[in-house]
Amino acid sequence: MRGKTVFKVRSYECGADSRATLPTICNYLQEAASVNAEHLGFSKSDFDSAGENISWVLTRLVVKMDRYPMWEDEVTVETFPRGGRRIVAWRDFELKDSDGKRLGVASSEWMLIDLATRKVVKIPEAVFDAADPADTPLLGEMPFTKFKFPDVAGMPACSFRAQKSHIDMNGHVNNVHYIEWMLEPCGDACPAHAEVVFRSETLAGDEVRVECAAADGRTYHRVFAPDGHDHVVAVTSP
Repeated sequence: MRGKTVFKVRSYECGADSRATLPTICNYLQEAASVNAEHLGFSKSDFDSAGENISWVLTRLVVKMDRYPMWEDEVTVETFPRGGRRIVAWRDFELKDSDGKRLGVASSEWMLIDLATRKVVKIPEAVFDAADPADTPLLGEMPFTKFKFPDVAGMPACSFRAQKSHIDMNGHVNNVHYIEWMLEPCGDACPAHAEVVFRSETLAGDEVRVECAAADGRTYHRVFAPDGHDHVVAVTSP
């Protein structure tokens, strides 16, 4: 059930140091997940074909990078579903270079939503059945942690307005744009560790505010609406 998707790092996917950025890596993970889900028969297009107006949304993501690939490097993303429970499904990823050496690993949590009502729906048993017991969780059974944005004064902040170009096939801002936004105030586009929690959706035209704060050797990030409602919270470390 493990899928493999090969990417070549393009110049427009790199920062000033010629390394692929965290948003680039997350785009690779998203595409690899979509390709593998389609191969296994439970992608958005499969749901569409069955007349079901539902789709996957990413709710949690942990990425740990040993090193970031460089411009023109070849990156293979291996991914597999590893079960879940009722309304959440888990999927792991391993990134390798052209020599088969590990670049990094990631783990993710997904939900299905009804695209008309925007409500969470139960995940089909076929998704859980696709998990292979031989696939050991790459970051442990439950790699997701609880963390809180610290109460620290003088935090760098900036604002964005969601554009039509930020909207994906689910009709809301794609998860990778949140990661781009959250990294903007802090300047580090290639953290070794990142954990992101996606809490609510953003639509075209919506304004969002971004804050970050340093504490305990880590950087905490928050993307939120003008009324203070969180869209994304995250923590990264070098």
